[in-house]
Amino acid sequence: MAEETPLPGPDWENVKRVLVIMAHPDDPDFTCAGTVIQMARQGIEVTYMILTNGDKGNHNPEITRNQLIAMRKIEQRAAAEMSGVKDVLFMGVEDGFLRSTRAIRKRVTREIRRIRPEIIICPHPDRYLVGNSYINHPDHRNAGLVALDSIFPAADNPMFYPDMADEGYLPHKISQLYVTGDPEPSIHIDISNEIDLKIQSILCHKSQISMPDEALEKWKERWGEKQEDGSLRFFERYRVLKFT
Repeated sequence: MAEETPLPGPDWENVKRVLVIMAHPDDPDFTCAGTVIQMARQGIEVTYMILTNGDKGNHNPEITRNQLIAMRKIEQRAAAEMSGVKDVLFMGVEDGFLRSTRAIRKRVTREIRRIRPEIIICPHPDRYLVGNSYINHPDHRNAGLVALDSIFPAADNPMFYPDMADEGYLPHKISQLYVTGDPEPSIHIDISNEIDLKIQSILCHKSQISMPDEALEKWKERWGEKQEDGSLRFFERYRVLKFT
């Protein structure tokens, strides 16, 4: 049997700013917090953009929609701070109904031009099924689509949204795109040293987790990959596109 070729590590040599575009509060913490923690430790400024307001993320009828929105903002800011994130942007689209509309694409493009990240991290836009027991949330898929539609062709093309130039937001081209959930990742990042902090950031989302002690052990067991020496290592994997 041929040996598997190990996936390469990340290239962050000239990276100063990163924008993470996700659907819901808690999505960045589940998908890429280990990577973000490493980036922040290297002095890279990371911003989270949460596209929806998360107002459907609880089944408790005693919590109102507005209470849940406020609660989830507090939780996401606490989780982001724990991971060393510079800022969190809440775009406020209704949970469950995210689409790549003209309005949200313009708002996201404006933020890309304002922040001027070298890297954007976003979900895979075509991931419908996960394993044998989970249907991927439509907002997750559409968050990827919103990100891609805003990156190209809009963000670096002056013919799109020329009024932004008057605001000082000039066209910007990212150098790398990290896509989570791709079935054929091109890099993996060993987050074994960050896994405990990643889990603590997830546990900030108290409105989403009913049994945190059980969740902690369950996640470690589910995410850990056994090595030849019997130890467990933890990874976040991405398909990476590079642009010149």
